[in-house]
Amino acid sequence: MSITKINSKSFNAHLYLDGRPVVLNQQRLQKVLGQPRITKGERLEAEVGLADSRIASFITLADHEDDDPQLLKFVPQGDDYEITLVQTGAFANARVFIEPVTHNLLASTSAVAQRFSLRTFGVPKISPANIEAGPAHVELSRKADDRNSKSKPLYRYASDGMVTFVDEDPNQTRHNAFNNKPATFVIKVI
Repeated sequence: MSITKINSKSFNAHLYLDGRPVVLNQQRLQKVLGQPRITKGERLEAEVGLADSRIASFITLADHEDDDPQLLKFVPQGDDYEITLVQTGAFANARVFIEPVTHNLLASTSAVAQRFSLRTFGVPKISPANIEAGPAHVELSRKADDRNSKSKPLYRYASDGMVTFVDEDPNQTRHNAFNNKPATFVIKVI
C-alpha cells in the first residue's frame, strides 16, 4: 500500500481475484447480454438470471479482466467492516452478506448487516487506522456469530461456469490434493 493514509473512517474500494474484478452477478449477466455473438442458450440463461433476484445478487468474478469492478463501501464497526454496494438501481446500498444455508456471498437491500474482517500477510486484522490508498493483498473473513467461534474466510468456488464465494471450504472430501486456501484478493482503495 502507498504511504498516503485515508482520512475518513469508511472507504470505497474495488476487489480483484486473479486479475479479474469482483462484480455483482447482475452486472456480469448484463454484460453477457450486450455481447454481439452469444448463442440463444447463453442469451436465455442470462435473461433467466436477471429475472431471478437471487441469481442476480451473487457476488462473483467478471468474465474478463477489463470489465468494470463493483465499487464497495467498507464501513468500520470496531475492527470489522460492514460492506455495501455503491450503485444505483435495485441493488443501491445493498449489504454484502453470507447466506446462512448455502454459505454463498450475496448482496441484498433487506439482509441483516454482517461484519467482515480484513487480514493481510503479517497483520491478522486490518483496522481502519491501517487502511491506506492503493492496492494490497487481503483475505476477507465473515465475523463469527458468537464469541466462541473463529471468523470464517471466504473461498473461491466455481460451479456451472460461474465463480462465487463461500465461507465454508468447498473441498468437502478434505483430501489434501485439492489444497483449498482462502481467497486472496487484491483490494484497491479509491
